[in-house]
Amino acid sequence: MFAFLLQSLISLSMAGGLVFSILTWDRLRGRKHAQKSLIGVVFGVAVISLSMNFVTVGPMNMVLNALSGVLLFAGYLGGPLGALVVGGCAVGYRIAIGDPLPALGIFLVVSISSVGLGGSYLKAAPNWPEIPQRVLGTMLLVYSLLFLVPLWLLPRDPATELSMADTAMVVAIFYGTGVLSILATWKIMQFAIRYAEKANSAAELAESLDLAMRVSGMGRFKRARGDRRPFFDSGMVAIYGLEDSVLPSTGESQGLVPISDWEELVHPEDFPAISAEASQVWEGEKLVGQGEFRARRPDGSIRFIRAVWISDSKNGSLPTRVMGVHTDLTDALTVEKQNQASLQRLAMLVEKLPGVIMEFDATDTQKPELLYVSPKCKEILGVTEDKFYQNPLLFSKLHDPDDLDEFMSLLIHSCETGGSFYHRYRVNARGGAVLWLDYYGASTIESDGRVVHRAVVLDATPEVEVQTQVQQEREIARRAQKFESIGQLTGGVAHDFNNLLAVVLGNLELLREDEALKNQHRLVDAAIKATLRGADLTRNMLSFARKAPLTPVQLDLNAVVREAGSWMGRTLPESVTVATALAEGLWLIDADRSSLESALLNLTLNARDAMEGQGSLTIETANVHIDEEYLTAHKEDLPPGRYVMLAVSDTGPGIPKEILASIFEPFYTTKPPGVGSGLGLSMTQGFVQQSGGTVQVYSEVGEGTSFKLYFPATSAPSDHPEKPTRSTPLTGGAGLKLLLAEDEEEVRSTLENILERAGYQVTAAPSGDDAFAAFAEDPSFDLLLTDIVMPGTLQGTSLAKALRARWPDLPVVFMSGYASEATVHGNGLRPEDIRLMKPVQRGDLLAALEKAASYIKS
Repeated sequence: MFAFLLQSLISLSMAGGLVFSILTWDRLRGRKHAQKSLIGVVFGVAVISLSMNFVTVGPMNMVLNALSGVLLFAGYLGGPLGALVVGGCAVGYRIAIGDPLPALGIFLVVSISSVGLGGSYLKAAPNWPEIPQRVLGTMLLVYSLLFLVPLWLLPRDPATELSMADTAMVVAIFYGTGVLSILATWKIMQFAIRYAEKANSAAELAESLDLAMRVSGMGRFKRARGDRRPFFDSGMVAIYGLEDSVLPSTGESQGLVPISDWEELVHPEDFPAISAEASQVWEGEKLVGQGEFRARRPDGSIRFIRAVWISDSKNGSLPTRVMGVHTDLTDALTVEKQNQASLQRLAMLVEKLPGVIMEFDATDTQKPELLYVSPKCKEILGVTEDKFYQNPLLFSKLHDPDDLDEFMSLLIHSCETGGSFYHRYRVNARGGAVLWLDYYGASTIESDGRVVHRAVVLDATPEVEVQTQVQQEREIARRAQKFESIGQLTGGVAHDFNNLLAVVLGNLELLREDEALKNQHRLVDAAIKATLRGADLTRNMLSFARKAPLTPVQLDLNAVVREAGSWMGRTLPESVTVATALAEGLWLIDADRSSLESALLNLTLNARDAMEGQGSLTIETANVHIDEEYLTAHKEDLPPGRYVMLAVSDTGPGIPKEILASIFEPFYTTKPPGVGSGLGLSMTQGFVQQSGGTVQVYSEVGEGTSFKLYFPATSAPSDHPEKPTRSTPLTGGAGLKLLLAEDEEEVRSTLENILERAGYQVTAAPSGDDAFAAFAEDPSFDLLLTDIVMPGTLQGTSLAKALRARWPDLPVVFMSGYASEATVHGNGLRPEDIRLMKPVQRGDLLAALEKAASYIKS
């Protein structure tokens, strides 16, 4: 009996050992079906082994063995294939030894393995191959029910001739033996499964540790005292690049490495220190330590190594072995260097960036916490970073109050949505400087719910200044283009209108000489006066367009203002007081005296009308220096330098801002219809600008208005008298032959009539080309009187140039509808040539011809 039990336990233990091997085999790890199949084979072998080990007991010498446990757990652990294998092995073995196969025996073999198979599908057994106690109890209960079948069949089998009592004894013996077999097998399998799980966990841990060490660049070594071949694991081999040169024949990734091969890899400069450390370790002076050194791999690359070791000594004696870990720091040092370089670049960027970098904890937008602000804030905003850390609300205090609400709404929206935004605003920096800043902000909502707002604030002041300057230049160009367009229109109108006035004026003057119409002289004089007023109108229009004919002379503004006092009293009521503030040592200017007096008169009358006859009028002069800053601020296109200012100020109601920009527009007036033409200020501005200066107006509603005229100062002596004199006109042409070139038929006819009455022999031509042909045919002409702009190839100036090429001493008098024609086409003019502005009065025309004729006499 003892031998039966011992052999059964040995067979079950062997089966448990094989199950352990199957569950821990690397090639089968994770392959559940293959493991079940092999477990079924193991249990099949165990069935044969246990079938060979049996005892006979009971009334009929019944054969007992320990098959029940193997049959049950073959179905549970091996699955359907395991149940099939053990059943086939049990039946096959009986057939092989020639034992009879009773139906009851076959039933029990199949039923017990089926009970184990069914147990594997219970809800209480979800984690194969574990065998919970609840599952074992359920299977034992079902196993007990199986013995009801033999308890019922055996007494009824004539071949057995067993009584009921004998049958119960036989069933009890079989049942008890089976339960013991099941419990023994369960315990052995539990041990096998538990140790397999531990072994698998240890293997996985070792693999994970090995993988972690490989990934982290770590390796283990172990060396015994006196051993010249220490053990290097795969991590150590990989660190030093010894895969191909040291262990090529073994095919393993770890093993024993000659210490001399490792020593050759240590950098020569670091080897002495390493050798000294090793001597201290083996002499027991240093049990634990660490160090860093360099190694040169076989491929020539340099690696930075950190070594940590501990020595193992027994009873305080000298160390018998040393174990440790080497770590490859190369990648970490490379990353650290790159990170350091990045930090240096970032620091340089922060230092050179024309702005401030900020970071806030904006979880509470009403009380933000400043996390970082770059030191550039001191240079740009005039506040140190320490001040901002102490009081982050300083940013709001520096912000332009008019823009703060809009900025805060953008900031709050960014913090709520985690978005970004851009905003340009002004700040009042410490020291009084006004700066423009570009704010590039973005918010991030962290996983813990915090809101972090980061921003880069750039100094945009230079860009804003450039944009402002560009806008000013555009405005200057727009105004210049507008005035140029109006000037062209005005010039064209003046040309045609002056030609009409020339016809009217010439004929009226001819009528006035007629003695038969002596009683009509009053009417003719009125018509001539009206014609001259029309000429003044075109003069004013041309003055606005900066194309008026000017006769600049050297003037003392103080003298002009003093002389104006004589007529100013006649234009102003006694209720208007006039005060003057004339600067001493006033610089001289070059300007047309009559135009200057007209401008002063216009400004005086405008001031009188604005004050409605009640108030004070002040006229002042001053020497001023105008620089680039002033020109930029006032949007003026002038050269900087010395200027003389003439200011006319009144105490009237002032000019509203909304109309201040329109007061210099032609025909713009706030006076009632019929009171003013709206050309006074336009003419004044045009005259001053044509003289090289500018006009500035300063006005405040309820206080008054001041117009300031700036003229370039000159220190050159005067080449012209202040008041031009007129020569006494000729009463006759003294028989001189005169060639007249004029394209307007009415003007030409009128001029021809005037000149013939004056005694000239006149030949008239409708164009410059016809005049040249006439002169070429008869070169005996004494004078040439020509219009400047005519149809054909030869204009007035080119006609004069062409004739003078053959007759250099020919005197020429030019006529023009407006003065700029002479400059546009004036490539044939001489300094002594006389230029007349249409319409020309008879006396002025004859005086000009007399002056030109004087060159012939001289």
